[in-house]
Order: sequence, then structure tokens, then C-alpha cells
Amino acid sequence: MVVWSSSSGRAARHGVREMTRSARGGRIRWWLRTGALLTIIGVIRLARTAAKYPRPTISLAGTVITVSGISLRSEPVLISGFVVLVLAMFMPSDPASAPARSCSARLRALPLTPFAPASRRLPPSDWR
Repeated sequence: MVVWSSSSGRAARHGVREMTRSARGGRIRWWLRTGALLTIIGVIRLARTAAKYPRPTISLAGTVITVSGISLRSEPVLISGFVVLVLAMFMPSDPASAPARSCSARLRALPLTPFAPASRRLPPSDWR
């Protein structure tokens, strides 16, 4: 005989259903812990990148805020995104790579060929 509707839960001795825990709870907690760990790792890497390259990071943040302001149709978010982009535009680029001396002073101080002999590396002191 075919049973058209069978119960999905376990039945106790007297026909009363026994409460069982779902196996999905453990999976959900695992996904939550894994997601939280990956989020923490990502935030730490983002902070390191922002400390090393502040201008591109702020430009990216301004772009994300501006795009979210356009998609949400929110004028305050859009304006704040533009403000962040303008601030990033006026930030100095990497100060460590900026030349401290003029171009002509660097050309006089450094040899044109790095493999030149040591006697030819330094220009004469009276040459200007």
C-alpha cells in the first residue's frame, strides 16, 4: 500500500513527534565564522594598503561613495562622494618619490651610465 503523506519527523513511542535539531544551524554558524574571519583579514589588508598608498585608496573610496549616491538617488551621499574625490585630487602624491631637487641638479649629481668607473661618477666641483 502506498502512503500518500508521510511524516518527515521521527515519531516517539506514543505517536507524539520528537523535536530534533536542524543540521543547518551548525552550517550557518560555520559560514558566519568564516565570513567574519575573511572580513577581518580583508579590513586589515585594506588598512595596510591605505597606509601605504593613501591617494589611490581615498580616490577609490570617493568613487564608491559617488556611485552609491547615484544608485541610491541620495543627494547627500552623492555630494559627500564628490567632496572625497576633490580631497583626493588635492592630496599630494607619494612624498617619498617626489624629487627634492630640481631636475638639472639631479642630472649633474648622478652619472648617465650606472656602470661608469668610480673616477667618472662624480662631476667636477666647479662644474655648475
